[in-house]
Amino acid sequence: MSSANESQAAASLTLLSQTCALSITALRSNPAVKQLPLSALRTDFISILSVIYSNTTKLSIALNPSNPTYSAATTPLKDLITHSSTLASNASSFLPNVHGRALTAEVHSTATDVLTALQELAHAHLSLLTNPPSKDDAAIPRSSSDTYLAKTGVVHELITQAKADHPKGLSKTNLIAVRKRWREHSDIVADAAATLETEAFPPNDGDDDDDDDFDDGWDDPELGLIMPGKLSPEQVELAKNVRTRSPHSPRRDF
Repeated sequence: MSSANESQAAASLTLLSQTCALSITALRSNPAVKQLPLSALRTDFISILSVIYSNTTKLSIALNPSNPTYSAATTPLKDLITHSSTLASNASSFLPNVHGRALTAEVHSTATDVLTALQELAHAHLSLLTNPPSKDDAAIPRSSSDTYLAKTGVVHELITQAKADHPKGLSKTNLIAVRKRWREHSDIVADAAATLETEAFPPNDGDDDDDDDFDDGWDDPELGLIMPGKLSPEQVELAKNVRTRSPHSPRRDF
């Protein structure tokens, strides 16, 4: 590194990475004790995310590998170090027994994802400082630039999603968070039910006779393997029972 500003930028990036790691650890292990109102907590959380978004943009512009301005990175790095810690502190103030378990889990997950992405962005910039791309090979600078730009984009995308309007954004209440989780899980259950429907009750396409005449050896009972559409009578009966009890499975008369 050739300048004091460059060395300071590297030191600040290292500190940012360490702060993100410590903040994630604190978020997972040290919940806050003081109870704060949900509306104020959520407003502060979104505001902190906005500040992180803005400073992430400034940082990546200042450390553009094609024309870095290390002195311009000082302020955004300082702010990111401060607000990464503040974000974890704010998220820790969401308590399951006060603000709801689903909402608290969603906030903690969002904060952890943002801090992890910010840490990876710091690593990308550090890599460019310690191993600057060679100007002799045009392909290498583009590859290196793509890395830090991609990491910047991840931070931006996570924050944009959290700030989005309902229902994609950060939930405003625990009830909304529960409904969001339920929709996510319902989609998984629906997919599983559709797979069960196909496996247990395959459509009759007129090729059953040909399939019965063909023996590839894979449905040998001694192997313990059952190919799709060739479930045992016990498995078909079990599938009927499961589908009857599942609200996501299409009904059919047996």
